[in-house]
This record gives sequence, structure tokens and C-alpha cells, in this order.
Amino acid sequence: MATNTTSTAARRLTKVQTAGASGMRLLALAACGVYAVTALGSGLDRRAEYNPALAAKVPWPFAHRALAAQGQAHIASGNFARALASGKAAVLAAPIEPVNSALLGAARLGLGDAAGAERAFLVAGQMGWRVPMTQGYWMQRALEVRDYPVAALRLDAMLRQSPATVSDYAVLQPFESDVNGQKAMTDRLVQRPGWLTPYANLVTDIPRAALPLHAAALQELANRGVRVGCDTIGPPVIALTEWGDPARARQLWRSHCGEAGAGLISDPGLTYVRANGARSAFEWSLIGDSDLDLTVVPPSARAQNGAIEIHNASGLPRPILRQMVVVPAGTYQLSWRAADQNGKASPHVTLSTGCNADSMARTEPVWDRTWHADLSFGGECLGHWIEFGVLPGSDTLRLSNIRLIPVHAP
Repeated sequence: MATNTTSTAARRLTKVQTAGASGMRLLALAACGVYAVTALGSGLDRRAEYNPALAAKVPWPFAHRALAAQGQAHIASGNFARALASGKAAVLAAPIEPVNSALLGAARLGLGDAAGAERAFLVAGQMGWRVPMTQGYWMQRALEVRDYPVAALRLDAMLRQSPATVSDYAVLQPFESDVNGQKAMTDRLVQRPGWLTPYANLVTDIPRAALPLHAAALQELANRGVRVGCDTIGPPVIALTEWGDPARARQLWRSHCGEAGAGLISDPGLTYVRANGARSAFEWSLIGDSDLDLTVVPPSARAQNGAIEIHNASGLPRPILRQMVVVPAGTYQLSWRAADQNGKASPHVTLSTGCNADSMARTEPVWDRTWHADLSFGGECLGHWIEFGVLPGSDTLRLSNIRLIPVHAP
């Protein structure tokens, strides 16, 4: 009898344990399902931040980033009514997210509700500096009262988060067009923020009439000890040259490019000649040709300066090296060394000058320990091109030691 009682109790306990295990399995499956739905919803929400088209597919309990992304897309398309609806929903879903308050403010501003926009941006501004919309709003408010230091602080915060915004010249123009604005912006740039380089080499979206303002800001930056380097300063220097202001271009080049030197001609020792192309008109440009064999010889322990080795395999004269100079009107002497493989002076290197790189006149040089030619530069050119060439029918030559000095300049 005792045995039967024990068996019955064991069977009951087994059933309880089995039911408990089944319940635990159901709970685990339910938990997995909840986790899967949560992960899917959260994942879609994160993806919608970068792809607003997905926003409508995000389940409403998880649509935090999605609502903000959707609202920003509406702002970009000018649909401020829909942006307002998205902004309100985003604030309700995640009230402490600063981008949601900023979105609400931008939508209200687009609908003409200036007071409502300010209230929303006040909240957004108290939540941090990481939302470009917020910084853009308060930057504009500071500009309205000509508080350039505060405006530049907001500009800096906005561009640190979104450096690509620097390509929108409308953002920069209020600073560059005012002496106080330029100083305030330079105060931020001397700290070398991440937007310094894209700002410095910006040219494509700047109106032609505004390029001198941009150049002036870059010049002030150099005056305060921040030199961005030859590669970065090249684009605005090229633009200034092409748009008829080589004097300003040359000054900007020398202020930011340490390789330019301080002489009348840049890099007279041919130390920095680049085989892959010049970065401005004010450094030596190698002129390639299938019939020319050009070799850049760098400085060495034996030779302090560099050189260009040339072999012309064609039957015609060929240009090899070119640079623009900007000098006061007057007479100058250009000298150089051209030697054959035995070190003997060679007359096969030619010299041409002119206002246009595509149309220059030959000048006959004179030999007196070095090759030299007297050049008369007047006011007919904003910038004068100097071009070396090589005649056919010679072995490999070496060109080096180029100098330009004034003979008489007022």
C-alpha cells in the first residue's frame, strides 16, 4: 500500500515538473518572440534614421529615430505641415531626444510660427550641441543682432557635426562679408577644427564675386599662424588665377604653401617639382609628351638642389617646364644651368615668355658662366608665364639652378 502511495506521488510530481517545464518553454518562446519583435522594430528604427523611406514600416512603439528621419525629409522637401506632425509624434515618443525638439522648431518656423519655433529650439538648445538644426537656428538669431562671436560659436558646433555643410556658401557668406564676422570665424578656425580643410579648399559653390572675400579670410588665417599647406590651398589659388586675380592668388599661395619660398620665382632649386602635376600656376609644372623623357632628380648629399633630366626623341622643339610669376613692371634677369652628360654647357634648352601659357615668344639666351636672358615685364600681363623647352637632336640634358633677379624695377 505504501508503495502504491509513493508511486502515485511520484507520478503527480512528474506531471507537475513536466507542466512546469512546458510552462517555462512557453515563457522562453514568448520571451524570444518579444525579443525578436523588439530587435526587429529597433533595427528598422535605426535603419530609418538613414533611410526615411523605411519610416512608415517601423512599428509605432519603436518609431523614435524613424519619426525624426521622416520629419527631416519633410523639412527638406518643404512640406512643413507633415514635418510638424512628425515632430509632435517624435517629441511624444522620445521627449528627451534633442533632435525631436529641433525638428518641431524647424517645422513651426517653416509654417511662420516664430514664437513656437523659439520655444522648441530653447528646449533643444538646453539638451546639447550635437544637432545642426539647433545650432543653425541660434546662429541665425545671433547674426540678426550682429553678435558674431556667438554666431561663430554656433557655426563651429554645426560644422563639427556636419562638415559637409561648409559647401553651402550661404552659411559662410554672413561671416566672410563682414570684418567682425570674419574675425569671429577665424577665432574658431585657429583651433583647427575638422571643417578647416574643407573650408580652405572650397571653391566650387562660391560665387565668383565672393571668392576675394574667401581669399581674404584664408589670408587672415595665415596671418594668425595657421597654414593649411600646398595641397589644401591649391583649389582657391587656381580659381583666383583663372578668374583674373593672380596677384592675390600668388600671395595666398605663398602664405599657406611652405614650398613656395620667398623669391621672385618659386622653387628656383627645382626641389619640389612634382611628376604628377602642379597644384597651382606658381610652382613648376612638368609638360609631358610621348616623345620626351623627363626625370625629376631630387636633391642629394652631393647636390643641394634638384634638377630635371630631359631627352627629346622627337624632331621638334618641345616645352618641358612652366611657371607663372607676378612681379612689378621692370627689367629682370633670368638665369639657369643647362648641361649635357659631360657637364658641358648646352644651348639646347630654350626660353619663352608671355601673358598666355598657350601663346609665348622665344627669347634668345646668352652664355656667360650660366645661361641668362634679360626680360622686360610691363603692365600688359597680370601674370607672366616663363617656359623652358628643349631642342631636338641632343643627348640627355640636365636643367637646374634657375634664378630670377631684378635688374631695374621701380
